[in-house]
Amino acid sequence: MRNPNPFVASPTDPTLDAFGRRYPIELKNIKFNAHFTRETHCFSATVYFNEERVMKVENDGNGGAHYFYPLRGQSTESFRTMLDEVKNSAYESLGDSVREEYKSLLINGEHATSFALEYVVTELLNEDLCLKEMRKNLKSKITIFDEEDGKVYQYKAKPSKENISYLKSIFATRNEGESYVWLNDIPEHEAMVYWRRAEG
Repeated sequence: MRNPNPFVASPTDPTLDAFGRRYPIELKNIKFNAHFTRETHCFSATVYFNEERVMKVENDGNGGAHYFYPLRGQSTESFRTMLDEVKNSAYESLGDSVREEYKSLLINGEHATSFALEYVVTELLNEDLCLKEMRKNLKSKITIFDEEDGKVYQYKAKPSKENISYLKSIFATRNEGESYVWLNDIPEHEAMVYWRRAEG
């Protein structure tokens, strides 16, 4: 039976908008293949820049760099122009912590912009996969983030209000739970912040 509410990665996903978009680059029409994912993610997607479709990207999952190629009907000149623009934008959008961590790879100009685009696309893909995984878990399990140890804990129970309240009452009788954030109880974009903290 087809899922009546499938997750669709798009530039207008409300959770990702609320979570905060850090780049003018976006991925849409993401197709991820876990079976062939080995050293890198195996995927394909359409790259958007300033809300316009500009190129395609894919990776075969065997550890190589992402492969960028033109849209159907896009001229070679247009593709190369847009690729340069997107590379430069990716480089300009990198935060200070990323620049510090990868400073040895960001010295050479042309190589630096290529690396920046590779990094940003991987981050966007990870963000999409993270949201899918989190949604899947929050629908089926009671999920807690412990601020003391930075880990996520899950309980195999339907995350209904009754079940969550019951579990909270158990923790309360044990004087536990002050550091717990109940991810099923908060908006998705807030839950995603904690989920990514635990993953990181």
